[in-house]
Amino acid sequence: MICNYFSGRTGNQMFQYAFARKLMELRNNKDEMVFNFSLLSQHKAGEKDYKDTFEDFCVVPYRVDNGNLTMKYGSFQQKSIYLLFQLSSRFFGNHISKTEWFRRFRKRGLLFSEYNNHDYSEFAEVVEKSEEMSNLVLYGKFENPDFFQGIKPILQQEFTPKYAPLDINRELYDTITQNNTVCVHIRRGDFLSEELRNDFYVCDEDYYRKAINLILERVDTPVFFFCSNDIEWVKQTLKIDAPCYYEPETNPLWETFRMMYSCKHFIISNSTLSWWAQYLSKNEDKIVVSPDRWYNNPEMNAGARLLQDSFLKIKGRSI
Repeated sequence: MICNYFSGRTGNQMFQYAFARKLMELRNNKDEMVFNFSLLSQHKAGEKDYKDTFEDFCVVPYRVDNGNLTMKYGSFQQKSIYLLFQLSSRFFGNHISKTEWFRRFRKRGLLFSEYNNHDYSEFAEVVEKSEEMSNLVLYGKFENPDFFQGIKPILQQEFTPKYAPLDINRELYDTITQNNTVCVHIRRGDFLSEELRNDFYVCDEDYYRKAINLILERVDTPVFFFCSNDIEWVKQTLKIDAPCYYEPETNPLWETFRMMYSCKHFIISNSTLSWWAQYLSKNEDKIVVSPDRWYNNPEMNAGARLLQDSFLKIKGRSI
């Protein structure tokens, strides 16, 4: 059995699923999958897209259990070390760091990771031995393609929406698939908020203008497809001498996401959703333009693992 806690929006959840799916493959696809979505309830009521992403995609069957996965499905050894951690944290504070506790967890099949730790090397040994363990419990972000290396064709299939393209979008979908279409993903909204701006607002107007000019230099007759949580800003701000199309605001996310990964080339933001769109693309000759960093916060950025060598990097917002 593989049990997994999910957090964040669609792109975040896809990383968490991908690691579990790699483990399932290593364990000869014999495991039942148990997913816990209780962490999503911690977000503000009404915030968009904090939901079970996988209801709309062709993933493996799974059962939802929002209880304590370690205590319900863990082995005696797993339950024991988890209880020791809880007691120690409650009565002795930080005598042993969470990082050290999680290191001990992993040796016993509790694959726990702190928010900014995406270092696969800390998991490699237990992943190699994962077939020998009974049940695994996953808790973390795992935003590093090393966690699911070798299963890209599986993820391309399983991150396909369950539904056919909507009739109202068929003409737009045909335009996207039949041209040198460039997906431009622009994350604004919460990234501009006072709470997140200092850490997450990397891709400003200047970044997108430079990225678009780079694409115009390198791609013949490009067609631009813009996706954003602020489409009106995009239409008013980014004027291009090339055909431009825009994400229909009535689209469900799964429909827009299919349009995104069906493009030939990509200008991504520091967003996991746009990272996944370029990853799932079947164009072997794709050009991916990205910012030169994932976060503004140096400590957070030191742990980031999503900017690949093949990306063409452009300097993000000056800070």
